[in-house]
Amino acid sequence: MPRTISPERNQAFPVDLPRSVFRRGKRQEPLPAGQPGRLELAKRLRRFEMFAKLSLGSLRLLAEAASVRVFRTDETIWRAGEHCRQVLFIEQGLAKAARHNRAGVSRTYGLYGPGDSIGIYAIWAGMKYPTDVLAMNDGMTAILLDPDALVEFAERHAELAAPLMIELGHFTESFIRKIEIISAGSVAERLAALMTMLIERYGVDRQAGAARLPINLTLEHISDIVDARIETIARVLSSWKREGWLATDATGFHFSSLDKLHELLPVDVSGQDPETPASQPNRATGA
Repeated sequence: MPRTISPERNQAFPVDLPRSVFRRGKRQEPLPAGQPGRLELAKRLRRFEMFAKLSLGSLRLLAEAASVRVFRTDETIWRAGEHCRQVLFIEQGLAKAARHNRAGVSRTYGLYGPGDSIGIYAIWAGMKYPTDVLAMNDGMTAILLDPDALVEFAERHAELAAPLMIELGHFTESFIRKIEIISAGSVAERLAALMTMLIERYGVDRQAGAARLPINLTLEHISDIVDARIETIARVLSSWKREGWLATDATGFHFSSLDKLHELLPVDVSGQDPETPASQPNRATGA
């Protein structure tokens, strides 16, 4: 079976993202404005695994170096090569880490959602940002922390050392999962690896081998992540729908049989024997 990521990480955060937040409409709804008070911001920081065991009094001090921002779809939060000036803690929505290759084509290297952080690795590695980071949907909301304040805070609070190492591990894991997706094989296998990863992290309504992924990624987003043509992605998803175990609507992707999805995973992701019939490519891939 696929490697499981603990669901407790994201339980304190909303994950439902309706289709409308991914559209680039001509008329955009106004984004929320204003900043929460320090106590409210401390409480919001405490929802993140990294700060969960710290007192509100301590976090109120850290909140003095924090602010909340809401982003538009495809808004650039920072670019590769810039000096680390902020750390991102995502409360709602999705963000991606991406870089342009020599041909100028953007490639996604990491996908981050509610409960995740971005930028901590650059601080502790003493390096510039290794990738661009962009919001993937309208209303993507994050707490931004000043990196110098975070380093000073960590030096004063020894109990933050272990959570920091765990958070750095999450960053590394994100890149490993991206490698698993790209190296999965056919487009159908890559798409299955992506959907499995997203369900592990953000899946809801789980029952009897079924689950809903409450995120309406566009074909363009999926194409960028799995490195395949939009037309191919559309064909694979259509084949899954015809087989009756996938449906999509305004509330996300509905998988009625996770076993069907897992059958498409290569052995290094699913743990299945590559010689068994279940793991053989038997879906339309369009590769």
